[in-house]
Amino acid sequence: MSKEKLIQTFGRSKVFLPVIHPVSKEIALDSIKVAVDAKADGIFLINQGMSSKEVLMLSDEVNRTYPDLWIGVNLLDSHPVGMLQHSMGHPIKGVWADNAEVDEYAEEQTLASCFKTATRVNHWNGLYFGGVAFKYQRPVLDENLGKAAKYAVPCMDVIMTSGPGTGMQSDVQKVQLMKEGAGEHPLGLASGVSPENISTFLPYVDVFLVASGIETSRYSGILIPERTQSLSEAIHSYHV
Repeated sequence: MSKEKLIQTFGRSKVFLPVIHPVSKEIALDSIKVAVDAKADGIFLINQGMSSKEVLMLSDEVNRTYPDLWIGVNLLDSHPVGMLQHSMGHPIKGVWADNAEVDEYAEEQTLASCFKTATRVNHWNGLYFGGVAFKYQRPVLDENLGKAAKYAVPCMDVIMTSGPGTGMQSDVQKVQLMKEGAGEHPLGLASGVSPENISTFLPYVDVFLVASGIETSRYSGILIPERTQSLSEAIHSYHV
């Protein structure tokens, strides 16, 4: 997916997608309202606090309240293709997998390309956010980060990477190397993004998935309106 497709989908080239930990339906709905009020470009729902089935049911309710809101999911207990299949029939416009199964040692990406095949079979036209050199997954050597990103380009719409753990900031050099490999293809960042460090990553990152940096505490699911608004404004006001 090119930058043009990103702009076509979200109306801008720098995208902010808060990640909602649905510890309860009430808290999730309150936080989604915070995200909407802050003019976030959409949300991701993750099954930390609810089961996958409950998350998908929640997406239906969110869609009824905000029919124009872009909704993505990360179902941690599902393979990327399984996640897509579970999402069919729900208003899911994006699927995010922590491990996109990119092999930086192989030019032919047999496993990583399975999701794109599944989208054609299922006639699904949403966006795939695939984790590459992502937290808690198989590590990628620094010298192979650019190659991993390059090989990921045909397999997903947004290449997602992260810091070493939840709420932990990524090494800037890692992001730079992956952007060099990705070229004009969208690069996303999850974990450790905050209003305090956003300026460090804006030159290299196109899509920001954020939870801890705008929550009251890690995994609380409660977004802080002021921090969410501040981050949204910083991302959306950035110009090269």
